[in-house]
Parts: sequence; C-alpha cells; structure tokens
Amino acid sequence: MFMPVIQIVGAGPGAEDLITVRGMRVLERADFVLYAGSLVNPEILSYCGKDCIIKDSSSMNLEEQVEIMCAYAKQGKNVVRLHTGDPSLFGAINEQIRLLKQYGIAIKIIPGVSSVFAAAAELGIELTAPQISQSVVLTRTAGRTPMPEKEKASDFAKTGATLVFFLSTGNIAELMQDLHVNGGLPLDTPAAVVYRATWEEQQILHGTLEDIAQKADNAGFGRQALIFVGKTLQGNDNAAASKLYAKDFSHGYRNFLPREQFHGNCVLYAFSKQGLAKAKEIMQGLPCTLYSVYEDEKALPIEQNKIQALVQSLWSEFDAHVFIGATGIAVRCIAPCLTGKSLDPAVVACTDTGNYVTSLVSGHIGGANRLARKIARITGGQACISTATDTHGLTGIDEIAMFEQARMLNPQAIKSVNSALLHNKELLFIGNKEIFDKYFANTAVRHAAENPDNLPCIYWDDTPQKYHKETELCIETKAFVLGIGCKKNTAPELLQKALEQFLQEHSLTKAHIAKITSCTLKQKEEAILELARSLNVPLEFFTEEELDGIAVPNPSDSVEQKIGTKSVAEASCLLGAFRAKRLYAEKSRYENSVTFALARLPHAENTAQAVISVVGLGSGSHEHITPEAMDCIKTCDIIAGYAPYIDFIRTLIGNKPVIQNGMTGEMKRCEAAMQEAAKGKHVCMVCSGDPGILAMAGLILELRKNTAEFQNIDIQIHAGVTAANIAAASLGAPLQNGFCLISLSDLLVSKEEVLQNLLAAAKSALPISLYNPAGKKRRELLHKAIEIFITERGKSTLCAYVKNAGRETETKWIGTLQELPFDEIDMSTLVIIGSERTQFDGKYLYEARGYMDKYGNKE
Repeated sequence: MFMPVIQIVGAGPGAEDLITVRGMRVLERADFVLYAGSLVNPEILSYCGKDCIIKDSSSMNLEEQVEIMCAYAKQGKNVVRLHTGDPSLFGAINEQIRLLKQYGIAIKIIPGVSSVFAAAAELGIELTAPQISQSVVLTRTAGRTPMPEKEKASDFAKTGATLVFFLSTGNIAELMQDLHVNGGLPLDTPAAVVYRATWEEQQILHGTLEDIAQKADNAGFGRQALIFVGKTLQGNDNAAASKLYAKDFSHGYRNFLPREQFHGNCVLYAFSKQGLAKAKEIMQGLPCTLYSVYEDEKALPIEQNKIQALVQSLWSEFDAHVFIGATGIAVRCIAPCLTGKSLDPAVVACTDTGNYVTSLVSGHIGGANRLARKIARITGGQACISTATDTHGLTGIDEIAMFEQARMLNPQAIKSVNSALLHNKELLFIGNKEIFDKYFANTAVRHAAENPDNLPCIYWDDTPQKYHKETELCIETKAFVLGIGCKKNTAPELLQKALEQFLQEHSLTKAHIAKITSCTLKQKEEAILELARSLNVPLEFFTEEELDGIAVPNPSDSVEQKIGTKSVAEASCLLGAFRAKRLYAEKSRYENSVTFALARLPHAENTAQAVISVVGLGSGSHEHITPEAMDCIKTCDIIAGYAPYIDFIRTLIGNKPVIQNGMTGEMKRCEAAMQEAAKGKHVCMVCSGDPGILAMAGLILELRKNTAEFQNIDIQIHAGVTAANIAAASLGAPLQNGFCLISLSDLLVSKEEVLQNLLAAAKSALPISLYNPAGKKRRELLHKAIEIFITERGKSTLCAYVKNAGRETETKWIGTLQELPFDEIDMSTLVIIGSERTQFDGKYLYEARGYMDKYGNKE
C-alpha cells in the first residue's frame, strides 16, 4: 500500500556549505520544497533541480503549509519541508507532524547543523571545560510563547552551566538583570551575542552581563541572534586539561593500565552478524585477525561445520583466541587443544552485545584476565574473572610475574604459592628486593634470606641449585632472547645506544635479556661480544642453513645477498628461544646498520634430572596415541621429531619449544634433543608407529652410550601402535599366527642384507609385513621381494596393502601376488603377504588360527 512521505530537512545555520550531505542529496531529488522564508539562505535552494517547485512558507499559516505539502505528496512527489538549523531545536515541527499524520502522511527527519554549534565555532570556544562547566543549557526566554514554570533562566544560571538563549534578543536587558539578581551570576560574567552565524552579514559582540545588552541594542540586533553566557566564553587557557588525551588516562582505544595490558597477537571468531559488528568494534582498540561465518572485507571466512578444525589449526599460532558469541561454542572448540596452564594461549568469550567478557583459559600466564578487562573497556561491558586471587581482591604471583615480563621455571608451584597468599599463610620471598618492595612490602609476605623450613616460597632472580618444585616458585627476570644483525665493525657504543632505544620502545630493560643470538659470521664481531659481556649473558650463533630454515615475518633479499640467509635477528632469536613459534618483537633497524628482534623464552620446569622420553604416535591420529604417550607430550618441556610427525600433534603442543627437521636429519635432530635433555629439560622425542620399530629409540640409546655428556640422561621409551597392527586390524586378522616385519629401505641397511632377510622369511610359514616398500626412485627391492615370494609361495598367494593406515585418507587393496598394483605403492603404504593359512571371504583377510581344525565339528 502506497504511503506518502514528507522529509523535514535541517538546512543548517545559514552558510550553503553547512547543510549535511544527506540533506543536500534530498534537495537534489526534491519535486517540491517548502522553505522557511528569510530564515533559510536562498543559496541553499540552488541544490534543488531545475524542475523543482519552491515555495516560501513565511506568509502561510500551519494549515496552509500542511495542505500544500499533502497535495504534492499524494501525487507521489518528493516533498521537502526545509527548516533552518536543526529541526529538533525550536523548529515548530511537532504541530506539522501531528496534522500530517491525520492526513495519512509519514515523515522522515534529516538533522541539520544547529546555529548554536555554528556560533560556538565562530566564537572559537569549547562550550564545555573541565572544572568550569561540563553542561550546556539551550533555552529561551518567555515571549508570546510562555515558558514552563520550572525552566526559569535564573534557575539554570545557578547551576554554573554554559547558557545559550534562542529567540531572546528582544528582551536581552531584562534577561541579563534576571541572571544577575535572581541567578546569582556576577556582573563580570562573560557574555556574547552572535547575529546570523555563518551568514555574510554575521556579527559577533563580546561583553559581560553588565554591558552586553547595551552593545546589542547599539548594534540594532533583533531576531536571528544567539546569546551566550558563562565562564567558558573567556577562553580555556586556564581550564584544567581534559583527561581524554592525558598520558595516564586509559580508555578502550588507548589503555595503559597494567591490569588491562595484553602483549601478543589475537584472533577473533564471530558467529553472528551482531557478533561481527562487535568484533570490528574490538579491532579498533585491539589489533586482531578476524574470522567470521559472514562474509566481510575485514574478515577471513569460517566454513560451516569446520569451526573446531579451524581453531585447532590456529591454536598455537596466536597468543589469544577471542570468541564473540556463546561461551559454549568456545568451550567445545578449545577442549581438544588444551594442554596446560603454562602452555595454553589466552581464551576469552565475549557476548555479541559486548556486555559480558569472560576469561576462560590461561587467565594469568596467558593473559586472558587482562585481555578480558581490555576488551570490556572497549565494549563498555563487564569483565568476568573467576580466578581465586582476583575474586578475593588479590594479585596472583603468576600475574605479578607477567606484569614484570618475567619467566617462571616451575609453573607447577604456582598453585602452592597462590594458595598461601589466598589463605594468608606464611609465604617467603627470596631475592629481588626491588620486586618485593613494589608488590609485597605492605603484605603478609615475608622477605627472607633463605627458606629454612621448605615453606611456600618465591625465589626471584635467586634460584637455588636444589629446591622443592611443587612449593617453591622460581622466577627469573631474564626471559627474552635478543637477536642481533649488524654491519661489520659496528661501533660498540652505537650497538649499546640502539639497544637502549629498542628496549625502551618495548617497555623492557637490559635485565630482561637472557641470551644474545646472531649468525656464525658475527662470531668475532667485537660490538656483539662486548654487549654480551656487559649484560653478562651467553651468546649463541647459528649457521646460514639453520637460519634459513626458520620462517620469519620480515625476510630480506639484501641480507640474503650478503650472508646467504634472509634473516639474522628474527631467525636467530626464534632458534635461541627453542624454536619459538612467534616473535615478541619483530625486527627494528637503527642507524641503518643494526637490527634487533626479540623472542620470549617459554615458562618451563628446570628439572635437575635429565630425561628424554621417546614415544610412538601410532598413525598420528590422536585416538591412536596411548594415554602414557599423551601424558609425556603434555608434561614435557620440549618436543622433538620429524616435521610431518610434529604436524600430527601441533594442536597438543601449545607454545612449547620444538626441535624439528626433515628427512635424513635424524642424527642432528636426536643430538639436539639430547643436548637439551642434558641441560635439565624433559624432552619428548615423537615417532610414528612404535618408537622401537624402525624409529628413533635405537639411535637415542646409541647416542647415550657413545657420547659422554649424554650418559647421565634417563631415557624412557613408551610404546606406540605400529603400522602393521593398524593395517592388520583394517584388513581383518592377517597376522593371527605371528608374522615377520621387514623394511625394504636400503638407506641404512645394505641391499644384500635386505634380500637375505626376504629369502629367509619367504621360506618360513609366517605372513610378512613390508615397511617402506617403495619411494619415487627406489622401487627395485619391492619388485625383487615379490619375485622371491612368488617363487617360494606361488603367484596365487593372498596379499594386501594399506596406504595411510589409521588416517582419514586410508585406502586398501586385497588380492594375489600376481595382481599386486605396484604403481599404487609408496612410502606411506604397508604391504602384507599372506601364508598358506591366509584366507579371504570377500571382505576380510585373515589367517586361520587352528581352532576350527582342533575343536570344530566334534560331537
């Protein structure tokens, strides 16, 4: 049903370029315009089209105005009622709206720039000033239109607000007298009159309550003038500064409060249109990567039904995960990824309205509590914090460590020391006196020289050789690895000065540096050596090949041309921080000759016992990992393994350091793992299948026996499900009576030995599992193996292969030796060759155990 609409448009204060863009476009499309006579600058009407009908309303009464507008509107014309200033202020539009509704006409109001704001701009003042006047009263005096009894000008004056009077110039003398006598304003209170603000004939008068009326009378001001009264008119030179831009003032988009600081990269997930809008609001105050189920130019897509998979893939790539939506979505998505409080990233859930922001995981160490408060500051919502110390108004010890950007060596002791703090039990602090004075001087925590009774205790920069790891929390300020790149013969003074600037930019000190790293070409660079000596920290250098294997955010072609790798500062500090996944600070360049980058050392247990656990991952699927192996993965300090195997457990690792490389890197990988174990770290070496079957357990034991520095390492080997078991279960039961396992790889064992084993096995009655059957170029042994078995067992012998056993991409084939599809077999395939007992029933391949022969069909 057609319903006519009339648009009421604010023309602004007078100047033709102060109408809003929206108002101008409405005029451009108008068919009929009724404007308010001498109050509207005729120049504004130039925006109307040449065929637009324009009428002056100054000679019309209300009914006449409404009648002519309705006539055009009911013809389907675009009708505009053009008012001066903003229609909502003394615009007399209510009576028009009421009558138009009676005629079945809808209205739409387009706001305009009020003359009060135009006049304030011409006066060059701010109408509000801290500690002077934070309120503005827009009013008028009584004339032919009376004023309500409770809106007397003198009563407004008593508030101290800035007063602006419309339509009152005709009785300005009486008004000034009333403000002084009844309102209590001194006669020297500043006042001003602005006549026809922004028009060519604009005039401005400055004065006080005592003389402004005479000045206005002398100037002949009548209508169309605004009167301003208040101390803000004298200028704000002596006014207190606004807190808004003060250095120490925090708000949603500039926040310096320690309890609302978050250092790290964040990812946001939005699950509704309202959530997407709220996420974009959060991004204004917190740089983030955004994923959304709704398409948006600022967001990456979330595929339906793949939210959990996306979160798992990004789990260790970000320091914080923020879910905009129901908390349940977040809980279900993160559940498979959780590993431990010192390893998990921060997780926060924010309602799509922004009213509630809940810290879910890693409140202190990961910073989820601080992040929740920061986001709540942006959205104007409530941060929901549930950690015990916070809910009791206390600051947890681990939270203090994060305030100070320090590192905890045994996070398992956090529970003990925070519990003592929470229950007001005796708690000792040993070490850094400056930290004690800053946080604990006026608390029940006692500063002590030593811990005589193994009480709950905090060691800060004073870690003893032996301590109780469950009750004595060890914290070190040295928590960062500094990567350095520099030109040859850089002056030591330049390096020192640049470092001070770099650290200041990242709110750190020299005391935070635990290690300096660079490339081997800089091993004799005096500036770097001198810096390490002055900081009393170790140096670690890496080869160009090692550096080039690390992905960095800012690779450099010029650096590669000079030294053979694309990164020195960034790559070396990542390597030095146990192959950290992310930089704390990307590289910065100084004086065009020095680059610095920072990586954070992980929180980890400094265990006195050197341990390396060698575990099997089975197929790599989490369901095939034994609980014992899973426990090792979650509790160790460092993970080591072949890169593709590390990918199987990437979501379980969290922020732990990783030692990984590719094929043929086994020796280097195991040596690096053993070296870290020798330093007191618990290292977990992961292997596919079972670690003792064609995997790393044997090499680890060899290195322990043959290397003096490794002989005190405790090696723990945890079984895994080998590929033969997984493949056999997929086929049926083809290994029922025992089997022989042979690898066809001749990389470490000679071809002759492999052929000898194949012949001996073929002469037996055992089924055979062939591992590593064929590579892209290495296929000869597979053909020879099948030839041997056809000779010894016959071409009709049943056999099978299973490719990617136990994984989502698993495929299998069952047939005879003469039918075996050689071209389909690769290194991810396991081949099983049956025996005389092997049978196939059309679906399952199995070996008869002998029960039926012995017990079957007997009365």
